[in-house]
Amino acid sequence: MGLLAAGRPALAERPAEPAGRPEVVAQSKWQFSGDEGATWSPRPPTVPAGKVGTIQARATFQVPDPGAAEFWQLTHALPPRMDMTFSLNDKEVPVPLPGMYYKTIPAIPARLLRKGPNVLMARIRIDNRPPASDRQKVMPDFTFPSPSDPPALAGQKLRFQTGPILGAFGEDYFSATCRTNIPVPVRLTVTPAQRATPPRPASSRAIELSSPAGLIHRFRVPRDSSLRVFEYQLKATFGRDSAATAAHSVALPILGPKGSRQDELRFVIMGDSRSNTGDWATVAQAVLNEKPALVVFTGDMNDHGTDDWEWDEHYLGPEPARELLATVPFYPVKGNHEENAPLYNQLFYTPSPDGTAENWAQEIGPVLLIGINGQWSARWPQTRTWIENTLSESTAKFIFFMSHYPAWSSAGNGKLDAKTGLPRHWAYLTARTDIVPMLVRHKATALVAAHEHHYERSDLPGGLMQIISAGAGAPLSGKSRDAAKQNPYSKVFIKTLNYCLLEVKGNRCTLQAKTPAGTVIETLTWQARKLH
Repeated sequence: MGLLAAGRPALAERPAEPAGRPEVVAQSKWQFSGDEGATWSPRPPTVPAGKVGTIQARATFQVPDPGAAEFWQLTHALPPRMDMTFSLNDKEVPVPLPGMYYKTIPAIPARLLRKGPNVLMARIRIDNRPPASDRQKVMPDFTFPSPSDPPALAGQKLRFQTGPILGAFGEDYFSATCRTNIPVPVRLTVTPAQRATPPRPASSRAIELSSPAGLIHRFRVPRDSSLRVFEYQLKATFGRDSAATAAHSVALPILGPKGSRQDELRFVIMGDSRSNTGDWATVAQAVLNEKPALVVFTGDMNDHGTDDWEWDEHYLGPEPARELLATVPFYPVKGNHEENAPLYNQLFYTPSPDGTAENWAQEIGPVLLIGINGQWSARWPQTRTWIENTLSESTAKFIFFMSHYPAWSSAGNGKLDAKTGLPRHWAYLTARTDIVPMLVRHKATALVAAHEHHYERSDLPGGLMQIISAGAGAPLSGKSRDAAKQNPYSKVFIKTLNYCLLEVKGNRCTLQAKTPAGTVIETLTWQARKLH
């Protein structure tokens, strides 16, 4: 794996569109209308308090040659987190994934443009009523922010926009995903480099797979059970354009033939990288240096999961993060800041039939890993039954259960209801009343969570340990004034960047809670579960 020099990791920017592409800037800044186009003004209109309004915006481009590129991108310069749609010359501009917000909309077909003047329209719905959670809230009038720049169109040249990202793996497969900036097929090539000792009979020839034309590409790659180290690369072509990722070297553990179990595994659990890209880069570099077999990330990767640009600028922005996700299998757990973003389920590949399940479980060697979307869901009764069945059927030596939400916390989100003495937060309450009893009953090793931005270890009744490891870059948080009442089981609490390194050897599992500087916060050990 390629590692950076010691010290603070460099924040390498994602590649920009290649040079030599046609660019067209609107002839003037946006014009606005609040009366369905009857009148237009450079000053945006105001939507009164308590009202729902529609604002239209208009700009004109002179495009000398629409055929100069087969696909164009639109940088609209409007506030991006708005409920809005775009059209070019009265034809709808498609977005890659409805439900995501875009500063720049890629892959606009050239057929939407025409030679000469082109009219770009935006239709923006503003709901200025009080939120459903507080209908008595007094709302001010809302004036749409006036953008400082005109919109711009640019022809696109092919490039890999996001990834690659390694996902779940098993004895007979591994998975990888990526995103391109225009819809093309992608070819993945896998070259074996090292096999288990002694080698098992297997072909050492390269494997090649292709994805259908599209923006997002998902691969489930057949893996010979003896294949340990291999190199993979992604390539794409479109007309005269070509693009390729770096060739990444990957080392996967050997799980052994069906019915047997290898007794060693080294992995990392961490969470909450949102907001501070530099801190996330530092943690990602430290984790990369640990050379784990896999990483479980317990949610809140970005401030806003529905902001498309944050995935490339923040989570996969720093070079250490890109290298980490390209070379170490990544197991995601959804947090509240993912905002149910449709891109989340496309970028990551979980251990499930189609790789999109948000509740997943997998036995890897001596360890059962379970990850759930801990947010409220009408399907919680079915999820609870699935958890119970998964726990009862496992013979793994160690069980780690991951949710974004803990059962007890000494920080602000763990506040208690004054009447019941139970957590106000539904996910905390459910973890306490439903999840923890199941984990205790089945002798699980630990519940590992995030959401509170620090490290905290709690020894819960029944012998279960709860660990909050949520220091991968989010703003750090301290204890609340009622910490002792909220969490009487807290044993260690430290406000610092952190991650957990776990290593299983035989019947013993060791966890080191560490800062990215290498300081060991504490070391914990467990013995294998006694099933009878």
